[in-house]
Amino acid sequence: MRAWGAYALTALGVTALAAALTAWLVDGSSNAVWVGAGVALVVQLAAFAALVALRDRGSLFLVGWLGGMLLRFGAVGVMAVWLSRTDALPRAAALVSLVGFVFLLLLLEPVFLRRKLTLS
Repeated sequence: MRAWGAYALTALGVTALAAALTAWLVDGSSNAVWVGAGVALVVQLAAFAALVALRDRGSLFLVGWLGGMLLRFGAVGVMAVWLSRTDALPRAAALVSLVGFVFLLLLLEPVFLRRKLTLS
């Protein structure tokens, strides 16, 4: 599980840096950016944990990958429904942030999946 730990630390750093920069650049939507970033980080850590657990299990890896995709789509859908029923956050900023951060963190996955991090 060292691959997951390395991914988690890197994802946390990248997300915090990108969210801080994005929140600084947007006007009046910084809370939406941070919420989108937080949801994306949690979803990605769960999806990557499934991939790491199943990466050496042959065809089950595909099940983990598909489950992660469903989790990502579900998170966007649930957040879209929630935002459509409340005025807690600016809808566009929150959804674009969520999708953007999920995509950014998704790009990191292959780097940590290919590496076999050992305990030594």
